[in-house]
Amino acid sequence: MTPRPASRSEATHQRAVINRLEETTKRLEAVEDRQSQLERTIAALARETGLSVGCPCTRCSRSYTLVKSGVVYCPECGYRHTL
Repeated sequence: MTPRPASRSEATHQRAVINRLEETTKRLEAVEDRQSQLERTIAALARETGLSVGCPCTRCSRSYTLVKSGVVYCPECGYRHTL
């Protein structure tokens, strides 16, 4: 079977979907670049202040933990424990 050619409205819809996908891809790439910049900045700030950035908080998952002098601390929910 030979596929039938797409109608004009189908082709227009497909082009609109492709354009939206391309725009979304560009936005996602920009967000990923910005996230990488922020991660590097946070890591540098932590080093400057004598902290380390840990893993996401296991209690609230809303923030990464901070580590200093053997204590892991979540700045969002206040959960803390020693290593």
